[in-house]
Amino acid sequence: MATFMPKWTTYEMRLMAERYVSEGMIPEADDAARLTRVLGRPLRTYRDFAARLVSQQSATA
Repeated sequence: MATFMPKWTTYEMRLMAERYVSEGMIPEADDAARLTRVLGRPLRTYRDFAARLVSQQSATA
């Protein structure tokens, strides 16, 4: 990244990646409820999302 990004951006990206590796993405207690309100629908798993996408692609093929 240092070859095509400003040094400050590269530094910040490195810090962010280190935090993800060391602590993961720890949700707050009300994150699921807030996301449900923002999206206007219940949350779904990645598996359900992928299955729906595949079925939509199959229907248009």
